[in-house]
Amino acid sequence: MKIFYLEYLKLRKKIRNWLGPILIFILIMIAYPLTVEFLENDLEKGFYSLLWISILLSMMLATEDIFLEDYNDGSLEQIIIATSSFPIMIAKKAFIYWLMIGLPISLMSFLFSLGITQNFILSLYILPLAMISSYIFLNLFIFGSALSLNKGSVLGAIITMPLALPVLIVLGKSIIAVQFGINYLEFLLLLLGCLSIIITTIPFIVSYVIKAHLE
Repeated sequence: MKIFYLEYLKLRKKIRNWLGPILIFILIMIAYPLTVEFLENDLEKGFYSLLWISILLSMMLATEDIFLEDYNDGSLEQIIIATSSFPIMIAKKAFIYWLMIGLPISLMSFLFSLGITQNFILSLYILPLAMISSYIFLNLFIFGSALSLNKGSVLGAIITMPLALPVLIVLGKSIIAVQFGINYLEFLLLLLGCLSIIITTIPFIVSYVIKAHLE
C-alpha cells in the first residue's frame, strides 16, 4: 500500500501528466459534434471510431515520460536496487496511472456516448469496453516508453502503435455486435483475455528493458 500511495503522490504533483490527457480527451469529444456538420442528424456514425482513437491517444500522452524523470535523476536505479520485485512496482505504477487517468476517461466515455447517441443501453456497453481498452493501451504504451527511454517518446509510440491495432479492431467489432444484437460478450471476454496476458507479461518485459538501459 505504501508504494501505491507514493506513486499516487508523485503523479498528483505532476498535474500536466494526469490532467493533460484527460483535457485532450474532453476537447476531442467536444470538438466532434462541432466539426461534422454534415453528420448533424446522425452523429453516431464515426463517433465510436473517434472515441477509441481518443482513448488511445490519451493513454499515449499519459505515459509519454512515465519513467523519464526517475531515469534522469538516478532514482530509477535506486528503486531497482531497493525493491525485491521491480516488475510488481511497475504493475502498481500502471494501475495508479489508470486509476487517475484511464478510469475518469472511461467514465467520461459513457457520458459522451450517452450525449451523442441518446442510447443508455448502448452507452452502458461502452463503459466496460473503455475501461478494459484504456488499461490495455496504457500498458502497451508503458512498454513503448520503456523502449524509448532517453531516446524520445515518438519512437516508443511508433513501435507500440501496431500492437494496439488488433485491440482497435476488436473494439470496432464489439460495437457492431451491440448494434446488430450479436453476442457482445465474446468480444468483451476476448479483450479481458488480452488484458490478462498483458498485465502479467508487460511488467516483466518493461523491467528487463529498463535494466538493459541502465547497464
